[in-house]
Amino acid sequence: MRTCARWSPTTGRWLRRPKYSVLRPARPPETSVDVCQAGVVDLEGRVFVVAGGAGVAGETVASGLLRHGAAVAVTSRAERRLADVREALGSSQLHCFTGDMSDLAATEAIRDEIVETLGRIDGVVASLGGWWEGPPLTELDPAIWHRIVADNLTSHFIAARAFLPALFGLPDAVYVTLGGVGATIPIPHAAPVSVTGAAQTRLLACLAAEHTGVRLHEVRIMTPIVTRHWDRADRELEWLTGEQVGDYLAQVVSDGFPEPDQLVLHLPGP
Repeated sequence: MRTCARWSPTTGRWLRRPKYSVLRPARPPETSVDVCQAGVVDLEGRVFVVAGGAGVAGETVASGLLRHGAAVAVTSRAERRLADVREALGSSQLHCFTGDMSDLAATEAIRDEIVETLGRIDGVVASLGGWWEGPPLTELDPAIWHRIVADNLTSHFIAARAFLPALFGLPDAVYVTLGGVGATIPIPHAAPVSVTGAAQTRLLACLAAEHTGVRLHEVRIMTPIVTRHWDRADRELEWLTGEQVGDYLAQVVSDGFPEPDQLVLHLPGP
């Protein structure tokens, strides 16, 4: 049986656990994940916002965009987490902004501060929300439901509402959300994550139907991400590394991305 992982705040590391059998089978051990060749994409001179960039997935995106030459604005409500990312990435092209992106006015203020500091925004990657596991829906506390909907779905609405208008009319503007396996299949005991993941996709589809003029994508990351927070000896070969995720997102936001009309992208692909 395949395994995946969950974060343990007690031990401060990722723990392996059985993975639900509805997920697709593992690749053969000799197979590696072909994502994107580093160095091919040049983002020099471009400015991107990574909303939630102090999280595990967001940091990999910020790091990838920086490696490919972009200036990157990372947002988080926690100054401590921003300081950690600043130390880890160590780039003069990295700019950190603190604010609560659960509130529209506060998010618009962050947007305006970024534009004032960096001159413009060429694109946004929204890495918002997180994983959750717990009781089945029939036993779920409504307070937990409302919190997860706010963190995993309403946050994406607020980010799009605040940042997309700043991209209207700009050439090659792009707006990307990060999703996961929960949007693809219903996962027992993680139902709020699956529900909000599917709704996040529909949110982006509605934005596309409203013809914003901005290129829109959702990137569904279908494996755990092996990062500096993880013991790399404790992983499966098919799991994506942070470098692979960052390089792929750099490709997605670049002008020459070969699938500009594909709303939902899977990493790794089917």
